[in-house]
Amino acid sequence: MLSYNYKIFLYLMIFLFSIKSFAIDEVLDLKLSALSEDDISLIHPILIDSNTQKVVSIIPFNNEVISLHKSELEYDERRVLKNTLKTYIKRTKALLNNIKKKKLFIENIALRNEVKSTLVMNKVFMETAYEDFKYNQINTEVRYYITKYNNNPIVITRSIDTLDTLDIDLVMSNPDNIIDTRLNQTGAIKRASVENVRSIARDIRSNYPSIKHLSAYVKSPILEANYRRMGFETSLYCN
Repeated sequence: MLSYNYKIFLYLMIFLFSIKSFAIDEVLDLKLSALSEDDISLIHPILIDSNTQKVVSIIPFNNEVISLHKSELEYDERRVLKNTLKTYIKRTKALLNNIKKKKLFIENIALRNEVKSTLVMNKVFMETAYEDFKYNQINTEVRYYITKYNNNPIVITRSIDTLDTLDIDLVMSNPDNIIDTRLNQTGAIKRASVENVRSIARDIRSNYPSIKHLSAYVKSPILEANYRRMGFETSLYCN
């Protein structure tokens, strides 16, 4: 049987070969003490309405933190997250198939390729994260931060405690919201990734005072722009 770490390695290798447009991005760091309370305050989502206009929702995001310190039998939220990942992986495969068969038609070729690449990358991240739940293993260093709207998970981030730093490992999105936001469709929910990283900073400040830094290996131009606006900078350890 393959070891857990080796399986993670294989998934990451599949990712590298499956995304032709993939380029190794910079590691971004953020010193938590540099953030003000306004920098990490709870924000409301921006929605695309039936007239394709942007409106600020009166309902804020809500957030959940799930650790892997207990088994599914002891911690039902862990089972729910596992099922969410499984559902989103299946849904992503269906969306990619619909694009391939032109049931979901995107006329602009560049946009179509960008959407497909984003979906494939997102699927690989979710498949990698799913390994955490597959064998119901206990891991006290891994936490998942989930940002929801109307109790529907929009962004799921996997993080790892490493000494005085929290590494933002994988950032995954609801696949339907990827389609809606990229195509500017009614029902799109924007700013979830911004709220997600704010929620991480709030949780660390309140519950993990020994952690002084956030580190993120970003693979998306949109995510990188969001992080840099918050104050993340290129890591000094990058070449």
